Amino acid sequence: MDSIASQPTAASDLSRHALLPHLQITTDTFPTWRQTADLLFSPVTGAGQGFSAALQIFHFQRFLLCSGRLDAARYDRNRARLGWCDLDHYLLHMPLQRGLACANGLRVRARDVVVLDLAQPAAFGMAAGEGLSLLIPRTALLAQDMGQMHGLHVRGASPTGRLLASLLSALAVAAPGLTQGEALRLSQPLLGMLAACLASAQAGQHLAQAPGPCEIGRRARLYIEGNLHRDDLTPAMLAKAVGTSRSQLYRAFERFGGVRHYLLQRRLRRCLLALGEPANAGRRIGDLAYAHGFVDEAHFSKVFRQAFGLSPRAARSALQRGELGAVARQGSAGSALARWVAELASQ
Repeated sequence: MDSIASQPTAASDLSRHALLPHLQITTDTFPTWRQTADLLFSPVTGAGQGFSAALQIFHFQRFLLCSGRLDAARYDRNRARLGWCDLDHYLLHMPLQRGLACANGLRVRARDVVVLDLAQPAAFGMAAGEGLSLLIPRTALLAQDMGQMHGLHVRGASPTGRLLASLLSALAVAAPGLTQGEALRLSQPLLGMLAACLASAQAGQHLAQAPGPCEIGRRARLYIEGNLHRDDLTPAMLAKAVGTSRSQLYRAFERFGGVRHYLLQRRLRRCLLALGEPANAGRRIGDLAYAHGFVDEAHFSKVFRQAFGLSPRAARSALQRGELGAVARQGSAGSALARWVAELASQ
Protein backbone atom coordinates (compact mmCIF):
# COMPACT_ATOMS: atom_id res chain seq x y z
CA MET A 1 0.00 0.00 0.00
CA ASP A 2 1.27 3.45 -0.92
CA SER A 3 0.36 6.47 1.17
CA ILE A 4 1.53 10.07 1.45
CA ALA A 5 -0.62 11.86 3.98
CA SER A 6 -0.36 15.25 5.66
CA GLN A 7 -1.57 16.23 9.11
CA PRO A 8 -5.22 17.34 8.86
CA THR A 9 -5.68 20.86 10.20
CA ALA A 10 -9.12 22.34 10.72
CA ALA A 11 -9.53 26.08 10.15
CA SER A 12 -10.34 26.57 13.82
CA ASP A 13 -7.15 24.75 14.78
CA LEU A 14 -4.83 27.20 13.01
CA SER A 15 -3.28 28.66 16.16
CA ARG A 16 0.01 28.68 17.95
CA HIS A 17 -1.31 25.59 19.79
CA ALA A 18 -1.67 23.56 16.56
CA LEU A 19 0.75 20.66 16.29
CA LEU A 20 3.68 20.74 13.88
CA PRO A 21 2.78 20.04 10.25
CA HIS A 22 3.91 16.55 9.34
CA LEU A 23 3.77 14.04 6.51
CA GLN A 24 3.50 10.27 6.71
CA ILE A 25 4.98 8.41 3.75
CA THR A 26 4.33 4.68 3.44
CA THR A 27 5.01 2.59 0.36
CA ASP A 28 5.83 -0.99 -0.57
CA THR A 29 6.89 -0.26 -4.15
CA PHE A 30 10.22 1.14 -5.25
CA PRO A 31 8.87 3.30 -8.13
CA THR A 32 6.76 5.26 -5.63
CA TRP A 33 9.74 5.74 -3.32
CA ARG A 34 11.91 6.78 -6.28
CA GLN A 35 9.48 9.61 -7.07
CA THR A 36 9.77 10.85 -3.48
CA ALA A 37 13.54 10.43 -3.09
CA ASP A 38 14.19 12.03 -6.48
CA LEU A 39 13.74 15.42 -4.83
CA LEU A 40 17.27 14.97 -3.46
CA PHE A 41 18.91 11.89 -5.01
CA SER A 42 18.66 9.37 -7.82
CA PRO A 43 17.87 6.09 -5.99
CA VAL A 44 18.61 2.60 -7.33
CA THR A 45 17.76 -0.84 -5.97
CA GLY A 46 18.41 -4.37 -7.21
CA ALA A 47 16.29 -5.66 -10.11
CA GLY A 48 13.28 -7.57 -8.82
CA GLN A 49 14.13 -6.66 -5.24
CA GLY A 50 11.20 -5.76 -3.00
CA PHE A 51 11.19 -2.38 -1.28
CA SER A 52 9.26 -0.73 1.54
CA ALA A 53 9.45 2.63 3.28
CA ALA A 54 7.65 4.12 6.29
CA LEU A 55 8.61 7.69 7.24
CA GLN A 56 7.40 10.67 9.22
CA ILE A 57 8.57 14.16 8.25
CA PHE A 58 8.09 17.20 10.51
CA HIS A 59 8.30 20.81 9.32
CA PHE A 60 10.13 23.01 11.88
CA GLN A 61 10.05 26.04 9.52
CA ARG A 62 13.87 26.32 9.56
CA PHE A 63 14.53 22.63 8.88
CA LEU A 64 12.82 19.29 8.21
CA LEU A 65 13.13 16.28 10.52
CA CYS A 66 12.64 12.82 9.02
CA SER A 67 12.43 9.56 10.96
CA GLY A 68 11.45 6.05 9.98
CA ARG A 69 12.54 2.92 8.17
CA LEU A 70 13.79 2.26 4.62
CA ASP A 71 14.81 -0.89 2.79
CA ALA A 72 18.28 -1.09 1.28
CA ALA A 73 19.07 1.08 -1.75
CA ARG A 74 21.83 3.13 -3.37
CA TYR A 75 21.61 6.90 -3.81
CA ASP A 76 23.49 9.20 -6.16
CA ARG A 77 23.77 12.96 -6.59
CA ASN A 78 26.16 13.48 -9.50
CA ARG A 79 27.51 16.56 -11.24
CA ALA A 80 24.98 16.30 -14.06
CA ARG A 81 22.20 16.56 -11.47
CA LEU A 82 23.91 19.47 -9.76
CA GLY A 83 23.80 21.31 -13.07
CA TRP A 84 20.01 21.62 -12.94
CA CYS A 85 19.11 21.08 -9.27
CA ASP A 86 19.52 24.30 -7.30
CA LEU A 87 19.06 22.93 -3.76
CA ASP A 88 21.58 24.45 -1.36
CA HIS A 89 21.10 22.37 1.78
CA TYR A 90 22.89 20.16 4.24
CA LEU A 91 21.57 16.66 4.90
CA LEU A 92 22.47 15.15 8.27
CA HIS A 93 21.79 11.45 8.63
CA MET A 94 22.09 9.12 11.62
CA PRO A 95 21.42 5.41 11.00
CA LEU A 96 19.92 3.78 14.07
CA GLN A 97 20.43 0.11 13.20
CA ARG A 98 22.66 -0.60 10.22
CA GLY A 99 24.97 1.91 8.61
CA LEU A 100 25.76 3.26 5.18
CA ALA A 101 28.76 3.10 2.87
CA CYS A 102 29.88 6.10 0.80
CA ALA A 103 31.53 5.80 -2.60
CA ASN A 104 34.70 7.45 -1.24
CA GLY A 105 35.20 4.59 1.22
CA LEU A 106 33.65 6.24 4.27
CA ARG A 107 31.77 3.78 6.49
CA VAL A 108 29.08 5.18 8.78
CA ARG A 109 28.00 2.93 11.65
CA ALA A 110 24.77 2.93 13.64
CA ARG A 111 24.42 6.16 15.71
CA ASP A 112 27.24 7.85 13.81
CA VAL A 113 26.23 11.07 12.03
CA VAL A 114 27.31 11.99 8.51
CA VAL A 115 26.86 15.40 6.85
CA LEU A 116 26.30 15.75 3.10
CA ASP A 117 26.45 19.09 1.30
CA LEU A 118 23.81 18.85 -1.44
CA ALA A 119 25.72 21.39 -3.53
CA GLN A 120 28.45 18.74 -3.97
CA PRO A 121 28.40 15.25 -5.56
CA ALA A 122 27.60 12.31 -3.31
CA ALA A 123 27.03 8.57 -3.75
CA PHE A 124 26.29 6.04 -1.03
CA GLY A 125 24.51 2.80 -0.24
CA MET A 126 22.18 2.38 2.75
CA ALA A 127 21.42 -0.92 4.44
CA ALA A 128 17.84 -1.62 5.46
CA GLY A 129 16.96 -0.13 8.81
CA GLU A 130 15.72 2.86 10.78
CA GLY A 131 17.30 6.29 10.79
CA LEU A 132 16.95 10.00 11.50
CA SER A 133 17.71 12.83 9.09
CA LEU A 134 17.66 16.62 9.13
CA LEU A 135 17.41 18.71 5.97
CA ILE A 136 18.77 22.21 6.71
CA PRO A 137 19.16 25.10 4.27
CA ARG A 138 22.72 26.36 4.15
CA THR A 139 21.58 29.84 5.13
CA ALA A 140 20.35 28.50 8.49
CA LEU A 141 23.96 27.69 9.46
CA LEU A 142 25.89 30.38 7.57
CA ALA A 143 25.98 32.69 10.59
CA GLN A 144 28.00 29.99 12.37
CA ASP A 145 30.72 30.05 9.64
CA MET A 146 30.69 26.25 9.47
CA GLY A 147 33.10 26.10 6.56
CA GLN A 148 33.35 22.90 4.55
CA MET A 149 31.19 20.11 6.03
CA HIS A 150 30.69 17.74 3.11
CA GLY A 151 31.58 14.26 4.32
CA LEU A 152 31.92 15.26 7.97
CA HIS A 153 31.69 12.05 10.01
CA VAL A 154 30.82 12.28 13.71
CA ARG A 155 31.43 8.95 15.41
CA GLY A 156 28.75 7.92 17.84
CA ALA A 157 31.34 6.67 20.34
CA SER A 158 32.90 10.15 20.71
CA PRO A 159 31.65 12.57 23.40
CA THR A 160 30.41 14.98 20.72
CA GLY A 161 28.83 12.09 18.84
CA ARG A 162 26.95 10.92 21.93
CA LEU A 163 25.65 14.46 22.53
CA LEU A 164 24.61 14.87 18.90
CA ALA A 165 22.91 11.45 18.80
CA SER A 166 21.02 12.26 22.01
CA LEU A 167 19.91 15.62 20.59
CA LEU A 168 18.59 14.08 17.37
CA SER A 169 16.89 11.21 19.20
CA ALA A 170 15.23 13.55 21.71
CA LEU A 171 14.04 15.80 18.87
CA ALA A 172 12.44 12.82 17.10
CA VAL A 173 10.67 11.76 20.30
CA ALA A 174 9.39 15.28 21.05
CA ALA A 175 8.38 16.30 17.50
CA PRO A 176 4.92 14.63 17.40
CA GLY A 177 3.83 16.58 20.49
CA LEU A 178 5.35 19.97 19.70
CA THR A 179 3.12 22.87 18.74
CA GLN A 180 3.98 25.22 15.89
CA GLY A 181 4.64 28.02 18.37
CA GLU A 182 7.01 25.86 20.41
CA ALA A 183 8.86 24.75 17.28
CA LEU A 184 9.28 28.34 16.12
CA ARG A 185 10.83 29.32 19.46
CA LEU A 186 13.01 26.21 19.71
CA SER A 187 14.30 25.86 16.14
CA GLN A 188 17.01 28.54 16.30
CA PRO A 189 18.47 27.36 19.66
CA LEU A 190 18.38 23.79 18.34
CA LEU A 191 20.30 24.82 15.23
CA GLY A 192 22.82 26.61 17.45
CA MET A 193 23.41 23.47 19.52
CA LEU A 194 23.64 21.39 16.36
CA ALA A 195 26.16 23.80 14.83
CA ALA A 196 28.26 23.70 18.02
CA CYS A 197 28.38 19.90 17.91
CA LEU A 198 29.37 19.87 14.24
CA ALA A 199 32.01 22.58 14.73
CA SER A 200 33.52 20.56 17.59
CA ALA A 201 33.68 17.45 15.42
CA GLN A 202 34.93 19.45 12.44
CA ALA A 203 37.92 20.74 14.42
CA GLY A 204 39.41 17.25 14.47
CA GLN A 205 38.92 16.48 10.79
CA HIS A 206 40.54 17.82 7.64
CA LEU A 207 37.96 18.19 4.88
CA ALA A 208 38.98 19.33 1.42
CA GLN A 209 37.61 22.75 0.50
CA ALA A 210 35.27 22.91 -2.46
CA PRO A 211 37.10 24.60 -5.38
CA GLY A 212 36.06 27.52 -7.53
CA PRO A 213 32.60 29.09 -7.50
CA CYS A 214 31.32 26.79 -4.71
CA GLU A 215 33.83 28.18 -2.20
CA ILE A 216 33.45 31.76 -3.49
CA GLY A 217 29.69 31.45 -3.14
CA ARG A 218 29.98 30.06 0.38
CA ARG A 219 32.21 32.93 1.51
CA ALA A 220 29.92 35.48 -0.14
CA ARG A 221 26.78 34.03 1.45
CA LEU A 222 28.48 34.01 4.84
CA TYR A 223 29.36 37.69 4.42
CA ILE A 224 25.80 38.49 3.33
CA GLU A 225 24.29 36.82 6.41
CA GLY A 226 26.39 38.99 8.70
CA ASN A 227 25.74 42.22 6.80
CA LEU A 228 22.10 42.19 5.72
CA HIS A 229 21.54 45.28 7.88
CA ARG A 230 23.77 47.39 5.61
CA ASP A 231 22.01 49.43 2.96
CA ASP A 232 25.28 49.73 1.00
CA LEU A 233 25.61 45.98 0.47
CA THR A 234 26.07 45.89 -3.32
CA PRO A 235 27.63 43.31 -5.68
CA ALA A 236 30.73 45.53 -6.03
CA MET A 237 31.15 45.82 -2.27
CA LEU A 238 30.53 42.08 -1.82
CA ALA A 239 33.10 41.12 -4.47
CA LYS A 240 35.72 43.31 -2.77
CA ALA A 241 34.87 41.91 0.68
CA VAL A 242 35.37 38.27 -0.36
CA GLY A 243 38.36 38.98 -2.61
CA THR A 244 36.97 38.03 -6.00
CA SER A 245 35.97 39.67 -9.26
CA ARG A 246 32.39 40.66 -10.00
CA SER A 247 32.27 38.22 -12.91
CA GLN A 248 33.24 35.32 -10.63
CA LEU A 249 30.73 36.50 -8.05
CA TYR A 250 27.96 36.65 -10.65
CA ARG A 251 28.77 33.09 -11.77
CA ALA A 252 28.60 31.86 -8.16
CA PHE A 253 25.09 33.33 -7.81
CA GLU A 254 23.64 32.35 -11.20
CA ARG A 255 21.79 29.42 -9.61
CA PHE A 256 20.05 31.84 -7.21
CA GLY A 257 18.86 34.26 -9.87
CA GLY A 258 21.74 36.71 -9.43
CA VAL A 259 23.36 38.57 -6.55
CA ARG A 260 20.72 41.28 -6.16
CA HIS A 261 17.87 38.77 -6.27
CA TYR A 262 19.58 36.64 -3.62
CA LEU A 263 20.12 39.68 -1.38
CA LEU A 264 16.46 40.68 -1.66
CA GLN A 265 15.23 37.15 -0.91
CA ARG A 266 17.51 36.81 2.12
CA ARG A 267 16.36 40.17 3.51
CA LEU A 268 12.72 39.28 2.99
CA ARG A 269 13.11 35.87 4.59
CA ARG A 270 14.98 37.28 7.58
CA CYS A 271 12.24 39.90 8.01
CA LEU A 272 9.60 37.18 7.88
CA LEU A 273 11.35 35.20 10.61
CA ALA A 274 11.89 38.37 12.66
CA LEU A 275 8.17 39.14 12.49
CA GLY A 276 7.47 35.80 14.13
CA GLU A 277 9.97 36.18 16.97
CA PRO A 278 8.29 36.87 20.36
CA ALA A 279 11.08 39.34 21.22
CA ASN A 280 9.99 41.53 18.29
CA ALA A 281 6.29 41.60 19.14
CA GLY A 282 6.44 45.27 20.19
CA ARG A 283 8.77 46.54 17.44
CA ARG A 284 7.49 48.59 14.52
CA ILE A 285 7.45 46.73 11.23
CA GLY A 286 9.33 49.62 9.61
CA ASP A 287 12.11 49.33 12.20
CA LEU A 288 12.48 45.63 11.43
CA ALA A 289 12.70 46.42 7.72
CA TYR A 290 15.37 49.10 8.29
CA ALA A 291 17.30 46.68 10.52
CA HIS A 292 17.54 44.28 7.57
CA GLY A 293 18.80 46.74 4.98
CA PHE A 294 15.60 48.16 3.49
CA VAL A 295 15.60 51.95 3.15
CA ASP A 296 11.94 52.53 2.20
CA GLU A 297 9.05 51.06 4.20
CA ALA A 298 6.57 51.33 1.32
CA HIS A 299 8.93 49.49 -1.03
CA PHE A 300 9.50 46.84 1.65
CA SER A 301 5.74 46.27 2.04
CA LYS A 302 5.33 45.96 -1.74
CA VAL A 303 8.09 43.39 -2.30
CA PHE A 304 7.09 41.50 0.87
CA ARG A 305 3.54 41.11 -0.43
CA GLN A 306 4.87 39.99 -3.82
CA ALA A 307 7.04 37.35 -2.13
CA PHE A 308 4.64 35.98 0.48
CA GLY A 309 1.17 36.91 -0.75
CA LEU A 310 0.17 39.11 2.20
CA SER A 311 1.26 42.28 3.96
CA PRO A 312 3.93 42.32 6.70
CA ARG A 313 1.23 43.18 9.25
CA ALA A 314 -0.94 40.24 8.18
CA ALA A 315 2.12 37.97 8.19
CA ARG A 316 2.96 39.01 11.75
CA SER A 317 -0.60 38.20 12.88
CA ALA A 318 -0.53 34.83 11.11
CA LEU A 319 2.81 33.91 12.66
CA GLN A 320 1.62 34.91 16.13
CA ARG A 321 -1.36 32.58 15.65
CA GLY A 322 0.98 29.79 14.54
CA GLU A 323 -0.18 29.77 10.93
CA LEU A 324 3.28 29.08 9.56
CA GLY A 325 2.04 27.55 6.31
CA ALA A 326 -0.03 30.64 5.49
CA VAL A 327 3.07 32.78 5.00
CA ALA A 328 5.47 30.19 3.57
CA ARG A 329 6.28 30.42 -0.08
CA GLN A 330 4.51 27.70 -2.01
CA GLY A 331 6.37 26.34 -5.03
CA SER A 332 4.61 24.81 -8.03
CA ALA A 333 5.77 21.29 -7.18
CA GLY A 334 3.05 18.69 -7.07
CA SER A 335 3.61 17.06 -3.71
CA ALA A 336 3.51 18.44 -0.18
CA LEU A 337 7.09 17.29 0.43
CA ALA A 338 8.29 19.05 -2.73
CA ARG A 339 6.61 22.24 -1.51
CA TRP A 340 8.25 21.88 1.89
CA VAL A 341 11.69 21.48 0.34
CA ALA A 342 11.00 24.52 -1.85
CA GLU A 343 10.05 26.48 1.27
CA LEU A 344 13.35 25.56 2.90
CA ALA A 345 15.15 26.76 -0.22
CA SER A 346 13.87 30.26 0.59
CA GLN A 347 15.02 30.18 4.22
